[in-house]
Order: sequence, then C-alpha cells, then structure tokens
Amino acid sequence: MRLPRYLLLRPSGYTFRLVIPKHLRRHFDGRGEIRRSLRTHDPRLAHAWSGALLLAYHAAIARVEKTGMAWRKNEDDELAEALGLKGGRKPKDWKVTHAASGMSMEGPDTGDKAADMIAAQEAAAFLANLYGGAGPLGPPGQRPASMTLPTPTPPGPPPGVKSFSTGAAVSAWLNAERQNFTTPTRRKTYGKLKTTGETFATVVKQSTRLYTLGRSDCGAFYDHLQAGGLSRKSAQSVQSYLKRFFTWAIASGYYPEDKANPAAGHIRLTRADKASRRGTGFQAFKTEQLKAMFAPEAFAALPTLKDRWMAVLALYTGARSNELARLELVDIGPDEDTGIPVLDINDLAEDKTTKSAASIRLVPIHPDLLALGLLARVEARKAAGEARLFPGNLLTQNGPAASSQKAFLTALKAWGIAPRGKGRMGLHSFRATVIQTMTRKGVAQGWRERFVGHEASEGVSTLDTDHAATYGAGGSSLEATAAACLPALDWAAAGVIDLDGLRPLLAVGAAPEQAKQGRRQAAPTS
Repeated sequence: MRLPRYLLLRPSGYTFRLVIPKHLRRHFDGRGEIRRSLRTHDPRLAHAWSGALLLAYHAAIARVEKTGMAWRKNEDDELAEALGLKGGRKPKDWKVTHAASGMSMEGPDTGDKAADMIAAQEAAAFLANLYGGAGPLGPPGQRPASMTLPTPTPPGPPPGVKSFSTGAAVSAWLNAERQNFTTPTRRKTYGKLKTTGETFATVVKQSTRLYTLGRSDCGAFYDHLQAGGLSRKSAQSVQSYLKRFFTWAIASGYYPEDKANPAAGHIRLTRADKASRRGTGFQAFKTEQLKAMFAPEAFAALPTLKDRWMAVLALYTGARSNELARLELVDIGPDEDTGIPVLDINDLAEDKTTKSAASIRLVPIHPDLLALGLLARVEARKAAGEARLFPGNLLTQNGPAASSQKAFLTALKAWGIAPRGKGRMGLHSFRATVIQTMTRKGVAQGWRERFVGHEASEGVSTLDTDHAATYGAGGSSLEATAAACLPALDWAAAGVIDLDGLRPLLAVGAAPEQAKQGRRQAAPTS
C-alpha cells in the first residue's frame, strides 16, 4: 500500500510528518515540519492516527493563519495527548483483539476497573469501525467519538481576497502602471518598477500565492539584494517600489487590506549610512575653477551653442539643467506686470515637467545675460520659426539636457577640473555654486529658495502673503527677488566672466546649434 506524504515508515514504526507552509513557519518556532511518532507498526492503525493528526493540524494552521498567533512545541504535545498519542511505553494490563483482522489494542491499568473496562470497550469499538468501514477511519457517522474532529476550513485566501500567484500579480501591476509612465524620462522609472517586481517574483517564486507573503518574505528579499552588492540607499529605493506594488495589490483585492503593507519599514538610513554618503553630492566650483572654464579660449571647448548657453545660464540662475533645456521662447522676456526680464520656468506644455510645485517660478534675468546676447538669441530663434530656446528632442530617457551634461563633463576633463574625494561635478554644480555664493554674500534663505526653486524650509514665508510688498521695499516680490539675489551673482565684476570675450562665442553661427547623429562636432577653429 502506497503511503501518503504525511506518513513515514521507520524501523521504530510509523511517523506522522507534516510540512509547515513557508509563510507560517515563523509562527511555529521557525520549524519547517512537524513530526510525531505513532508508536505502531500496523499500517491501517497508522493511517487512522495520522488522519486524525492531519485534521487537527489543518485546523491549527487555519487558526494560526487567521489570527497570527504562535504555535509552540508544547502545543504539539497537548494536541497529541488529546488524541491519545502522548507519553512513552507503559505496562499494558488490558488488551482487546479484533477477531476478523487479528489486530489488537492495549491499555494501562489505572486501578479503576470500571474506567479500564470503558476504555477497553471504546478500543474494541474503534477497532471494529476501523477494520469494518470504508477507508482507514470509516464513514464519519461510524467513527468512534474519541476520533471525531470538526472539519477545519482548509488554508486559503481570506474572505474577499483573490488567490493570485505573485508572478501574475506583478504582471497585472505593471500593466496597470504602464499608462502612468509614457514619457521617456518616466519610462526610465517604469523600468525600475519592472525590475523590482520581476526580481521579487523570482526570489519568492512566481507560483507563490501573493496573500501568503508577509514581512519576513520582503525582508528576505532586501537581504538578498544587499548580499548581492546593492547599497542600502539603493535598497531603500527598491523598498519604495515594492511598497507601491503592495499598495496596489491591497487596493485591487489581491492582498488582505487588514494587514499592514509588508514591504514598508524594513530599511531606514542610519546616521552611519548618511555619514558614509556625506560628500558624495555635487560640489560647488571654486572661483579659480570658474575663471579657468569661462576664459574665452577654454570656453570654446564646449562644441555647440546649446552647451555653451546652458553653462552660462546655469551660472547666473542656478536652475536645473533640464529646466533650462525645456525653455520655450515665450518663457523668456519682460514680465507683464513689472517689465523685469525673466525666465518663466513652468510645466505648461505636455513635454515639460518640474521637480515640485516650488520649481515653478519666475527667475529675474541678470543684466550680464542680456549683455551676452540672450534676448538677441531669442529673437533669432523666433525669426527662424523655432519655438524653443534650444533645439533637440525633449522626449529622451535622461532628459533634454543629457547631451549638454555629457559635453560639459568632457570639457571638465579637458580643463583639468575634478571633484575632491567622493564628490561629483557637472552642470548641477552651478546650482550649488549659486546657492553657496548667495549665502556667503548674505542673501536671506527665503530669497535663495525662491530664486532657485527649492521648497520653503522656514514655514509659511512672508513672501507668500500680503506682506510681500512690504518686504519688497514697496515693490513686487519679483522686484525684491531681483534686488536681493542678482547683485550677489555679478560674475563679470568678480572677474569670472569676460563679457566682450564670450559674446562672440555665444552668437548665432559661432558653433553648431547641436551635435549631429549622436557624434559631437568639433568646435570651429580660428
């Protein structure tokens, strides 16, 4: 007779064995299986006892899964004792034999003859039902009272939760998310979501029911990634993507809504983590470095007009490079209310995005930029039928400023300018340079944040109230911003910018507008 999976034959007799579902093992003291000796060599008796244990443990597993309560080893003993399987070998003083099969059962003498007689009669009835019914336990109505157990609810999804495999759930999630990531820059983020979801499904196994997963599974996934060399900072980003997946799963009915998001709260950057990352950001340029790169003969190393104007605009505005690359011609010119020339950084076109609401702002144009021919470039582009300040495709994976960022990095190497330690340098370094320069020259934090488009860190600012005119010395907040910030960025007076020397290098026709066919054109030689 073939043995079921939960029954093992050993030299000492039959043993009951039940594998605990992986997601519940933490509730069973970390055990992967439960074993209990049945203390018999009789296969049919072993089937009976193991069937009883199987029903009892199914009920226990269902209760543990529903309540989250722990199941300790002593509860195994209590369950076995309730079924008559507890204790070692004892002297047997009474014995009953089933005549048809020859099988027998024995029991200890308790000293109470009436109780021993009742026990012997129950044993005889048990053997009669066991060997006379259909199957090891016989029909439910014919089972002895001591072996009748309530039929438990088999383990399965909680009410209202769909039984979806992890792999299928990840695929459904990615299909739902795809419509939110249509631009190339957003598609890059979608790629990170896709990698996270598919890797997670592979690690926990595609066929695993999603509702069975818990915090321990997500924690093991993060440990797996970090063991493979992923930094804690990157693992924290993965955590945010996986948290997004489970949030969707809960809302879609694939994961119990009464459980906390199992992907959240595992990785928090400690002070040591933050200290290790200190100094890894973009470093500001020193004045001598600025003078070296903006010297006319060195500045010509930037191969296109787009690259040159991006560097100059970043130096005078501290704007993000992709904000500058998305400027339309209508975004540049006099403000309607004050007449002050401004750069209007906004998200008023389908292919224009900003980092945050604070990024939408009017940036006063420094007089040096006007002297270098910025408005003349705007008029020339309008005359050529163009709508944007810079040519090129805005819908690129790394943003419209990607080509200029690469060109600037190449130029930094040619100029011999490099960051110190673990830091970085690039077009974004101009942002740090502008902020630090204004700070050093006493520009108040509120004005600095408004000028560069940072979130306000000083609570509700008077710049956003009716007091703006008062704090702007009787004028508008735009006039006040220009008066507070632009004098600190007088790079010509600081000897960084040679207006007469750079103006010809920025004029229309002085260099190609943009690189061709992915290969940068060499700067024209004189």
